[in-house]
Amino acid sequence: MIGIIPVPKKVIEKEGSLDLSGISVRVDDGTDRRIVAAAAVLCREISEATKTYVTLTTRRAEREIYLSVSGEGESYSLSVGDNITVTGGAAGVFYAVQTLRQMVKIYGGKIPKCKIEDAPDLTYRGFYHDITRGRVGKLEKLKRLADTLSYFKINSLQLYVEDAFTFRELGGIVTANEALTPEEIVELDGYCRDRFIDLVPSLSTFGHLFTLLQSEKYSHISELGRHEMTMNYWMEKQWHHTVDVYAPETIEVIGSMIDQYVPLFSSEYFNICCDETMDLCSGKNAGRDKGEAYFHHLDKLIAIVKSHGKKVMMWGDEVMARSELSKEHLPSDTVILNWCYHKTVNEWIPKFFYELGFTQIVCPGTSSWDNFIEDIDSSTGNISDFARHAKKYGALGMLNTNWGDFGHVCPFNCSLYGTVFGAAKSWNEAAPTDEAFERAVSLLAYGVKEVNIAHVLRALGEAARTCNWSRFVMWHSDNTTGGKHTELSYGEGLTAEDAKRNIDICKKEEDILLSLNTDSPIITDLILSARALSLMNRLVLFVHGEDEYGVSLQSDFDSWLEDYSSAWLRDDKISGLPRLRDFIHNITKITESV
Repeated sequence: MIGIIPVPKKVIEKEGSLDLSGISVRVDDGTDRRIVAAAAVLCREISEATKTYVTLTTRRAEREIYLSVSGEGESYSLSVGDNITVTGGAAGVFYAVQTLRQMVKIYGGKIPKCKIEDAPDLTYRGFYHDITRGRVGKLEKLKRLADTLSYFKINSLQLYVEDAFTFRELGGIVTANEALTPEEIVELDGYCRDRFIDLVPSLSTFGHLFTLLQSEKYSHISELGRHEMTMNYWMEKQWHHTVDVYAPETIEVIGSMIDQYVPLFSSEYFNICCDETMDLCSGKNAGRDKGEAYFHHLDKLIAIVKSHGKKVMMWGDEVMARSELSKEHLPSDTVILNWCYHKTVNEWIPKFFYELGFTQIVCPGTSSWDNFIEDIDSSTGNISDFARHAKKYGALGMLNTNWGDFGHVCPFNCSLYGTVFGAAKSWNEAAPTDEAFERAVSLLAYGVKEVNIAHVLRALGEAARTCNWSRFVMWHSDNTTGGKHTELSYGEGLTAEDAKRNIDICKKEEDILLSLNTDSPIITDLILSARALSLMNRLVLFVHGEDEYGVSLQSDFDSWLEDYSSAWLRDDKISGLPRLRDFIHNITKITESV
């Protein structure tokens, strides 16, 4: 069936179409309330498409959509003839409803007759969203995220948290304007459950604890002590952040944070992260064995999580570095999250964990964390390779990651394509992702028929190569806080002429988006990113002595920043916006000084 995402496994097309005008949606007495709620949404959308009243009922009707639930599986059968019959487990029927909703979106009030048999490739189909590096989503935004994920048949969500929750230990440091509260997490957990999404807690418990360890109260449990910053804040937050595993109070503090977080979630899993422990044994414990030190802390973390009856998830980079010790120390039900963000992913990574005997989830990414727009050329290759390897090596599933490095300048709406692509590949790895698929994404995810949004994203992704945000931040850090003198690159093999051409590309794609004449927040954010990339290319040219590109640059940045800030606060708490505003507001002054 052309246009459904993820593409169903088997579709038999039949002659004719079914007019949905005035049709009823029937459920049995006692049907799972999650299915009833989904059926109510389906009724509303059919009513809007046909301009007729569509009833949700338990009574048989002459013209009906019958949702028959049996068990809990994710597979479903959907038959469209003179009526519509859906059968499957609870989750399967819920996903069949999403398929029907998409058919209504694609075809309107008359949908083609067909028979669909569908089931996912991977059991675990997740999305991992960073709320720590700059943006903390408002509850309503996170609910919309859950709606989007369930629409495309994703069944797990993790929010990456270091300091984006109001832990007792962060009192006076982090406020509810910058972090999620217990009430918000509990409400979101229930909202996700109603959509067959498992909200899995993910908390940094070893490395990546910069805010906690830089605080006056807890700097004594940092491996580096009260670390003096030698890099830009955003870089320090990612680099220097590891606990002193031998300090007696360390496990008390981290254990307290876990104890506060666990009760808010209904998931059977807890992701303790434990990745990138870069400072391990490099400060107070220099000279000690890193393997022994790593498991000295990890064993205690696992014991705490197990005491709550949860299964452990954790990132696999440190496990890979200490594979033999990992086999000795990790419980048999530990789930390893292995990651790589190259466009091409060699199968040796999942093969390594497969041969070690670990249950694993492969973790590609949206490739959106180092600029104002996602790089779909990189993400689609990365996701496709990992999905293929996951099937080959029997992975539990796939967790598509959406990070927010360097201030999280990329809005979620500008990483949407990679999000949907990950959903498509984790359900049906072998399905084509051609022009027809891209058109389907444009309609179903962006609400756009007139334009292939993938073409716009590729063009803007190309324009971003000469003005990479993370490269600029690192260059700025070197030449200010770092006290170095380095050159700002246009990118490998790229020149000033490429940057100038990319300014024109940004303008062209902005005009295409403006021609859609919509107030959609998604399109608004894409337009803002096109403007940002044009400004960043001008900035890079200005840094390289092309003075004409600096004319009115600061005022143009300021004008853009006001619109960007409004869009940020539409969806996200203020969180990291003031820091980003200060940096951008003075961007040409900063540039002139270095």
